[in-house]
Amino acid sequence: MRHRGFDLFGRKTIITGASSGIGRELALALAAKGATLALAARRRDLLDGLADEISRTGAPRPIVLPVDLATPGAATELGHRALEALDGVDIAINNAGANLTGAQSLLADSSAARAVFEVNVWAPLALTAAVLPAMRSADSGVIVNVTSTVQAVPLPLLGYYSASKAALAQATRSLRLELAGTGIRVLEVVPGATDTALRDIDELPWKSSPPKTVPPVAPAAVAAAMIRALEHRANRVVYPRYSLLPLEVPALGRMVATIGGRRVDTHGALAGPRR
Repeated sequence: MRHRGFDLFGRKTIITGASSGIGRELALALAAKGATLALAARRRDLLDGLADEISRTGAPRPIVLPVDLATPGAATELGHRALEALDGVDIAINNAGANLTGAQSLLADSSAARAVFEVNVWAPLALTAAVLPAMRSADSGVIVNVTSTVQAVPLPLLGYYSASKAALAQATRSLRLELAGTGIRVLEVVPGATDTALRDIDELPWKSSPPKTVPPVAPAAVAAAMIRALEHRANRVVYPRYSLLPLEVPALGRMVATIGGRRVDTHGALAGPRR
């Protein structure tokens, strides 16, 4: 039995990490579909610029909600602000992400390490919990969690990022089962190599030159895949499609990490967290 398509027009949508990369392109694409938007990220100037750009297309100007999701409690507050500003939330998109490159033996559970999990795990769970009661009352809504193929490729020095994305992926699957039988849908978006500021390969200290990889896809292409997944009522979208391989064959992901890891200088200088 085929499901009817999901019309995005007028859907009240909160997007985290909306100031750049996939989040920015997704905001533009959703605005073109007629969605009503609230945009969240740390950098208000970029959010205002994006909101102005969208309003110049003739679409309603999105609501701008500056927030630092690395701060405990910020995601819950953001959820309440979005509910009030939009008068409800139909779609909550947990797109914001943080990275930290470095050895676990040195970083341990430092504030920088904890911030990665705050942004990548606790903030999506908290924002979701904040908007779910309203969705349950309406028996309708979509929770979108953006994870990563790195969840299945545990490269050295990227343990915090890969572990946090794996945790979010498992939490997403569990939430989908919790909400089974309701009108609320849970969508996992799994981007592969994407041309954004959060590219892992650029962070790693290579012994010589970085290995050759497939060219990264444009953020707009990932956003377009997300739009299709929303409209088709999908539960998961992996883009590009070849990124399914390490997810569906975990041994392959571990093999890639082992081979690639031999070329990483694990004693290289540590890099700070990035958003």
